[in-house]
Amino acid sequence: MRNTHHVRCSGKGSPLRGRLNTLYRTLRKSGPIAWSIGCLSLAIPAMAQTTYYGVNATLWAQPGGNMKMDYDHVRQRFVLQYNYSTSPPQYGTIDLNTQNFSHFFTGWGSFQETLLTVLPTNWASYSQGTTFVPRAGGGEIYAVDPTGNATLFASGLPSGGSGDLYSTVRWDSFGVANHDMFYANAGTGDVVRLDSNGNVVWQTTLRDGQQLAAPEPMIVLGSNPRWGPFQNKLLVGQNSVSATFFVLDPATGQVEASLQSSIGGSLESFRIFPFTGGDWALYVSVYGSGIYQLTNLSNIPNLQPGDLFVARELVYGGEVWHVYWDSSTNSFVTQRIADFQGLGFLEDMVFAPIPEPSSLLVLLGLAGMAGTLRRRR
Repeated sequence: MRNTHHVRCSGKGSPLRGRLNTLYRTLRKSGPIAWSIGCLSLAIPAMAQTTYYGVNATLWAQPGGNMKMDYDHVRQRFVLQYNYSTSPPQYGTIDLNTQNFSHFFTGWGSFQETLLTVLPTNWASYSQGTTFVPRAGGGEIYAVDPTGNATLFASGLPSGGSGDLYSTVRWDSFGVANHDMFYANAGTGDVVRLDSNGNVVWQTTLRDGQQLAAPEPMIVLGSNPRWGPFQNKLLVGQNSVSATFFVLDPATGQVEASLQSSIGGSLESFRIFPFTGGDWALYVSVYGSGIYQLTNLSNIPNLQPGDLFVARELVYGGEVWHVYWDSSTNSFVTQRIADFQGLGFLEDMVFAPIPEPSSLLVLLGLAGMAGTLRRRR
C-alpha cells in the first residue's frame, strides 16, 4: 500500500536514481540556481512524495537551504545547517512546538556540508544540548553550548582532499567505545575516534576498491538483536553512488567488513527508532524544498523500538528505509517507507515527537488574548 502526493509537474523524462555521480556532486555544490537550472534541463517527470504502509508525509517547515540537522530533546528544538552555499556556514534552530526559526551561530570554514551532533546527555565537561560540529571542509571540531558559545574541541584532523569535502561528527551513545566521539572526512576517506579531551584514539583510512572511500553517514550501534551482526559496531556509509558501506570495530578502528548495500548506494543518514514510548515522527531534511514530517509510523509492519532507519540521497530526491534483522531467517529485512522525487536532495533525518496540538493552540490563544487586551485599553 502506498500514498503519493504530487506537488507539481516539471516536464517529462525518467528519474535519474542517483546514477550520474559527477552531475550529482556538481549540482549539490553549486547552490539553488544550478539546482533549478538542472531540474529544468534534465526534465524530471514530477515533484512528488510517495509513502508506503499508511505512513503520512507533510511539508513541515521551510527554513531555507536546510541541510544536516539533529534534535535537542530537552529544549525541544532542531539544530540545523541552513542557507547552504553560504560561507562561513550558518546554523539555526527550529522550535518543535511553534516551528519558529532562529539563527543560532555562524560556523567555520567554507560552505561544505557538516553533519552535526547534539549531545542527548552530559558528557565529560560538556552539558546536554551541546552541539558538536566540524569545520566546513574538515580539520577541526567545535563544541557550541546551548546558548551559542563555542570552544575548539579538536584540531589537526584530516581535512580537504578530493571530491566533496564533507565532514561528520557522531557520538557513541551506547558506550561501546567509552562514549567517545567519531569524525569522518569524505575528501580523504578518513574516520577518527576521539576521546572527551579531543585526543585521537585511532585513525583509519577507508578504501572502496582502488579508490578512497567518501565516508559521510556514521552510527555506533550497541547491543540489540534487531541489529544482527552489526551489534556493537560502527557503520559508515559513503557520499557516493557506490553501494559499498563499512563495518568497523569502534574500539580499535579495524575494518571488519566492506559490504554491498541491498537498498543501493548514496547512503546519507542512519537513525534509530526511539526506545522510549511516545508518538514519534521522522523529520526529513530535503535541500531545495524543506523539512518533511513522516507520521503514522506505527503502521510500518513489524516496527519495533530500536530499529534502524536508513536514508539514501538521490539526484533531486531520496528514499527512507526501515531495516531490521530477522533472526528466523538470519537476514536483514528492508522496507521502503518514503520516496521523494523531484523535490531536492535528501540530506538528513531525525526522530522527534509529534507536537501536541494543544501546545500551539495555547500559544495562539495567549497571543490572541494579549491582542484583545491591548485593544481594550
